[in-house]
Amino acid sequence: MALATVAAVLLNACSSDEASDTAPSPEPTGAPAVGVDESFRVLSEWTDRHNDAITSGDVRVWREAVTGALEAPVSARVRVYGELPASARISLANPVLYVPRQSRYPKWFGMAALERSTGKDQQVLGVFVKTDAKARWRAAHWLTFQGAPPDIASDRQGYAISAPDRGLPSVHARYLADGDESGVVPDAYSADARTKRYGDWTGGPGKFTPGTGPSYALRTKDGGSLVWYGLKQEITLTGGDASTLPAELRDHLAKAAEEGEKPAGTLRTTWQWLVIGYAPPSGKRRVLGESVSLVSAR
Repeated sequence: MALATVAAVLLNACSSDEASDTAPSPEPTGAPAVGVDESFRVLSEWTDRHNDAITSGDVRVWREAVTGALEAPVSARVRVYGELPASARISLANPVLYVPRQSRYPKWFGMAALERSTGKDQQVLGVFVKTDAKARWRAAHWLTFQGAPPDIASDRQGYAISAPDRGLPSVHARYLADGDESGVVPDAYSADARTKRYGDWTGGPGKFTPGTGPSYALRTKDGGSLVWYGLKQEITLTGGDASTLPAELRDHLAKAAEEGEKPAGTLRTTWQWLVIGYAPPSGKRRVLGESVSLVSAR
């Protein structure tokens, strides 16, 4: 893997409902979260752990590779579907690392790369986290991304500048629940999610909360923030027939039935969103892309 030495800062973002002009924060100082030589080993070792987990079908093995908002969707997929074939293993090409200066744990860095699997290449943006000195680096956010994200600002040494999330997770959650567009410009998927149907079952958009885990933000060259975050969606569906549900929901219900659970007229579902968005120095935030995974249906 040819690693670029582009550096950036991923920091736990604060929560504020209004995007507004703010004075630049002091540039961070100190050692980077991960050194150049170590970064080669981190990506190589993590890719090996990821590929071992794919073919194991064991949630415990996956937990050595993922954390945060990424853990629930991965664990749910393994619980319902088990192992994947060896052809699903990945490799990473042309990775660019975004490495922060951080003096304390948890430490994290960002990555952009071409993910190669099943004969296809796709651009991915990820966040890796190390909780303490003895812990392994784990992926906390992983999203296929088309196009180019906003340009990231950097300090004189090439390290990016920390940024607040400017309330993006909360205003996105509010839009999804209530349709309030006062603080965010939704993408097409978010707009469709508000009116999505699940067979002949009745249920609104549901309850949305930021998480699981923190958001991560980088300052952009225009003074805004590029933000990685998660949203948890809970929907209660009623009055339908299981045969009309999408295949993914039926698969989860079948697994729940194997474990002795069967819904009686009410279906409680939980979904995990992984999202990347942009918050300008002032004005509405924008949702740039997301993936949404079912994590439970009972």
